[in-house]
Amino acid sequence: MDDPGVLDAVQRLLACDPDVASAAELAAITRDSAVLRNFSSYVDVRAARRAKVLAAEGSLPPAGGVLIDEGRLTGRDAKAAGERDRVCTELSAFEDALASGSCTAGHVDALAGLTKDLTDEERSDLVLVVDDLVADAGAQPISLFEKTARATIDKIRELHRPGSDVAELDRQRAASKVKRWTDRDTGMKHTLISLDPLRDASLHTAINAHLERLRHEVANKGRPFDELKVEAVLSAVSSSASDDLRIPEVVVHTDAGSLCHGRHDGTLSETIDGVPVPVATVQRLCCEAILSTVIVNPDGTVDRLCAEQRTANRQQRRMLAAMYSTCAHPHCEVGFSHCRMHHIEWFTRGGKTVLANLIPLCETHHHLVHEGGWDLRIDAVRRASWIRPDGTVWRTDDGPDRRRPAA
Repeated sequence: MDDPGVLDAVQRLLACDPDVASAAELAAITRDSAVLRNFSSYVDVRAARRAKVLAAEGSLPPAGGVLIDEGRLTGRDAKAAGERDRVCTELSAFEDALASGSCTAGHVDALAGLTKDLTDEERSDLVLVVDDLVADAGAQPISLFEKTARATIDKIRELHRPGSDVAELDRQRAASKVKRWTDRDTGMKHTLISLDPLRDASLHTAINAHLERLRHEVANKGRPFDELKVEAVLSAVSSSASDDLRIPEVVVHTDAGSLCHGRHDGTLSETIDGVPVPVATVQRLCCEAILSTVIVNPDGTVDRLCAEQRTANRQQRRMLAAMYSTCAHPHCEVGFSHCRMHHIEWFTRGGKTVLANLIPLCETHHHLVHEGGWDLRIDAVRRASWIRPDGTVWRTDDGPDRRRPAA
C-alpha cells in the first residue's frame, strides 16, 4: 500500500502541540490531519471491498459488519464506505485521488449520491470524463464540486434519457407531503413538510420576508432567533391574501441560451441558493414570470451603477445573487437568502450603496467584520481578501462562487 506522506504526517502530529501553535503551525497541523483522514477513508474503502468478498465466501458476516464491529463505525458510516467503494470501483481515478489526498471522502460521497441511479450506459460515459471530475475535486470545495459534477452528470443523463430532470421534479412533487404528530413524552407538536425544490423556495421566500420584518421590529430586540423563525412561519401561513408578504417570489438563475434553446454544455439553471432546477421547468415558469436581465461578465462578475441609498435594493440583491449562492466567506455555506448585504467601505464611513461596494455575508461573518475587527476588501473582479485584526491577509478567494455560465 502506497504511503502518500502518511508516515511523515504521523511523525509531525506526534511532535506537535495544537494548544500553543501559531497560525502557520496550526494550518500545517490541520493539513497533516487531513492527510491521515483521507488515507483512513481510502483504507476503509478497500476494507469494505474485501469484506464483501469474504462475506460472499462465508468468512465474515454481511458486508459492513467488520467496519462496525472492529472499526467502530456507525451503520451510516459503514454504508458510506460501501458507497465510496462503488464509486472507486467504477471510477478508479477517484480511489487514487483519495489515497493521495487530492480529494476527500466528502467529494466521493457527493459523487456517490449523484451516480446511484445511473444506467450502465451513463456510467460508461462518465468514465470518459473522470479525469475532469478528479481535477475539479482537487480544485473545488465539496459544495461547489457537487454542483459541477451534477451539471456533468445531468448532461450525460439528458443524452440517454431526455427529460429525466423534469421527471425527477415531477416525482418530488408527487412525493411532497405534510405530516403532523405529537411527541408523547414532551407534548410538543411536530409538523414535517416535505416539498420539491420549487415549492420549498416559494415557502421560504415568504417565511424569510416575514423573518426580516420581525428582526427589524424594536419590540423583538433580544428575542431568540429560533423564536423569531417560528413567528415568521406562523405569519407566512396566516397572512391575509392582501398582504404583500403573502405573495411568494421564486428567483431562478439561468442563462439566455438555456432559456431560449434548452440545455447545453454551459447551462446554468438553479434557485437563488444554488439548488438545480430543470431547464424545461424554468421555461414553463417564464410564461407568466417577470424576467430580469443581468449581464454576467466572463470572469463571473456583474456591474451596474446604482443610485445612492442606505440598503441594497431588490435589483442590487438580484445582481449579487447572480454572483453568489452563499455567504462570501470561503468556508461558509449559508445560503444567499439568509445573508445581509455588507458595505465593503462601511456606509458610516462614507461608503456608497453601489454594487461594487456590496457583498453578501451571513450573520456570523457579518459580525466577524463589524464587531470582530476583521477587514474585507475586494478588487475589480471581486476577489475578496480577508484581513485579520492585526492587518495580515488571511486569505484571498477566487471571486464569486456561483457556477459561471458559458460566455
